[in-house]
Amino acid sequence: MALGAFKKLHPGLAISLEIGSRGVVQEKVLKNELDLAVVGPPLKDADLVVEPFIFDELVVIAPLEHPLARRRGLSLKDLKDEPFLMREDGSGTRFAVEKAARKANVRLEVGMELGSNGAIKHAVESGLGLAILSRYAVGLEETAGKLAILDVDGFPIRRQWHIVHLRRNRLATPVAGFIDFLRSGTWGMPGVVEQDGYVVPPDD
Repeated sequence: MALGAFKKLHPGLAISLEIGSRGVVQEKVLKNELDLAVVGPPLKDADLVVEPFIFDELVVIAPLEHPLARRRGLSLKDLKDEPFLMREDGSGTRFAVEKAARKANVRLEVGMELGSNGAIKHAVESGLGLAILSRYAVGLEETAGKLAILDVDGFPIRRQWHIVHLRRNRLATPVAGFIDFLRSGTWGMPGVVEQDGYVVPPDD
């Protein structure tokens, strides 16, 4: 959303977008292969400038007709026998999900690993399992009646997004302009960042 809005303001600007786990994209920033990244919990590195950005929420999603969609006051233990569709290791979303499971002393069954939030949403819609994703990432599907957000104790999980770029680099004018645009909050995002994403914009 932010990237599209920025592109409309600068139609002549060539923009390259990559999506991946926080480890992969931060490594590319460190190698100067990417100008910046937008990530959830960043990996610490002295060579990177990490700027706290906005907050997002992780929610548990299920197919609309799933029996659990009609229940209230669920716990993660109620979901332990359900197959979960997960992002790959190194993903910020995967990290947050595993942290929540450890806190609840629950081992979630990984039914499948998928490389993007879009793939996970389609798999959940197809009845292949449950998932935990950004509320913003699933907003359109929830509104359209394609997915259900489950009422689970401890959820939504609030987390912060961060803008990351190489410390030694002087930011090119378009890159600095995009960061200012993100900070401005004038691009229509309702207080959350898309998906679990990385690079501009996020899909972690």
